[in-house]
Amino acid sequence: MEYVHYTGDTEVQSPILLMAFAGWPDAAEGATAALKYLTRKLPAKKVASVDPEEFYVFTEKRPVTRTNAEGEREITWPSNDFYAYETRDHYADLLFFVGVEPNLKWRTFSNTLVEVARKFGVTKAILVGALLDSVPHTRPIRVSGGATDPEMAKRLGNQGVRGSGYQGPTGIGTAVSQVFREQGIPFGSVWGHSPHYIQVAHFPKVSLAILESLQDVLGTSFDLGEMRESDGSFDRQFKEVLEKEDDIQAYVRRLERRYDAAQTQEAAMPSPQEMVQELEQFLKSRHQQNEP
Repeated sequence: MEYVHYTGDTEVQSPILLMAFAGWPDAAEGATAALKYLTRKLPAKKVASVDPEEFYVFTEKRPVTRTNAEGEREITWPSNDFYAYETRDHYADLLFFVGVEPNLKWRTFSNTLVEVARKFGVTKAILVGALLDSVPHTRPIRVSGGATDPEMAKRLGNQGVRGSGYQGPTGIGTAVSQVFREQGIPFGSVWGHSPHYIQVAHFPKVSLAILESLQDVLGTSFDLGEMRESDGSFDRQFKEVLEKEDDIQAYVRRLERRYDAAQTQEAAMPSPQEMVQELEQFLKSRHQQNEP
């Protein structure tokens, strides 16, 4: 069965594939917003899409209906799109994939992405993601990740990026990485850690950290001015909100002390279990304070 529709021509040569999935592996849209920003700013053009029919339970991931300019209703389905960016002399071509974590057939979906990667001659693939963590928004965003490619691993190591050591329920990114490795395509990942107490649609500081990390990994530079402006604007607005929340301020100060101690190796970071327990205690205390 044909799962991919090719929608445009491109002459990219030996591109690096950058991927992001909305949903579970995209806390505060840190990952998808980062890649959407690049596809718009470079700009990159759409060249292919994956048909959603076989991969989603539409009662869980519902399509959206809108009215077009002619007054007709149109359905927008979950999108999984590829975009190509050609550089002069093809010295640093890029292929982007921005999609939605599927409900079904993860192995088939992952193999489909590999097929598209091979069609466009992808030489390396990097998954970007964002996860919730017990970290303060007032410190540099923690970035974790790793790579099977020695050069990519070295560049990540030079940034201080290390693996998270996480074990437990996983997302589509793990399935994708396994298939790419099995097919012999060098694979890496970059994850931005988003403060769990910031519950917003998009936290630009995480996207910015991911993009800055990608610059170093790829050995290139992007125009990040607009993203930095968004980060500054958000920071100012959140600071105003935080001034009215004494309990959150106290919690942030505790996270800051832990973060700073870990940076100077005075203390180890807590285990994932400890982080979950602390988050539960924090949410419980917030609930109790809001009770009448």
